[in-house]
Amino acid sequence: MQHMQSIQHWEPEEPEYDGQLELPGIALDKSDDLLVSLGELEEELERARLTLEETELLRRFRRTSAENRRMVLQILGG
Repeated sequence: MQHMQSIQHWEPEEPEYDGQLELPGIALDKSDDLLVSLGELEEELERARLTLEETELLRRFRRTSAENRRMVLQILGG
């Protein structure tokens, strides 16, 4: 034990916090590409969101009998 050198206490540098969380696998630079992509994603989600009427029709379709669902699908199919 006499030959052991003392180990200096090392603390890693803390990254500067600018309020932005970093996600693993996404390298953020100073471009707006991420904001553009998030905007496009939000638009697509809004476009795909069901209206209240569509939600009610889907709820009723799911509650009906298998025979009624089959007839509705037949009518819709042609």
